[in-house]
Amino acid sequence: MAKGVSINIASSSQDPNGRGPVDPADFSFEYLPIPEKSETREKIPTYAELEWISHESITYPDEPVHLDPEFKTYTYGHVKRGFGDVELLMDLEERDHLFFHSTLSNKNDPSEWMTAIVGYFEIEKVIDCRNLSSSDMRDMDRFRKNAHLKRKDTNVDFLLSGSEYSKLLKRCIPLSSFESSRGLRDEFKRFIRTPKGKEINDGSPWFRWTLKVLEPEMILKRR
Repeated sequence: MAKGVSINIASSSQDPNGRGPVDPADFSFEYLPIPEKSETREKIPTYAELEWISHESITYPDEPVHLDPEFKTYTYGHVKRGFGDVELLMDLEERDHLFFHSTLSNKNDPSEWMTAIVGYFEIEKVIDCRNLSSSDMRDMDRFRKNAHLKRKDTNVDFLLSGSEYSKLLKRCIPLSSFESSRGLRDEFKRFIRTPKGKEINDGSPWFRWTLKVLEPEMILKRR
């Protein structure tokens, strides 16, 4: 049976540029990565250089970007967070799905926010990097576009790649609503669970967690 995991990504209210905007009329959105805070070995893009971001949606366009996951060659570098993420990622196999969820601000009223699926990888490969050196990782040509490998200190526990069937969505899939930001929509409660497989309690900070997706096809059919 296919397995799925969902990881929280992208800029949040704690980051300088805040959350990415979403249009409540059609759920089109802007994927706003987190800023790059580490020293890098090569030039990396700024927010202003990301073609899908409108300048009016960001306060600091010249800040460098930690573009991870990246949806050109489909790579993602994961640093252990301690929410059961290691076990879930280690269990992923080829053709399973890694979803990416983000908190997004209402384009018309930035004080309102929701959580939504913004993209996904159909898994190609999961590499445990915890015993690999930076040199070992940089020898892996498949991940040369990944933001962690552009850092002087790679600082990554897992590298994951997606197949050609991976994508950044044009319209996100809402997991919560502006009216109930911390409540998982009823339609998802049956198959989106905590890392231990338990039901998600409304009001908990589940949107920051690594989540178990029991039936990935239920999300895929909403694309």
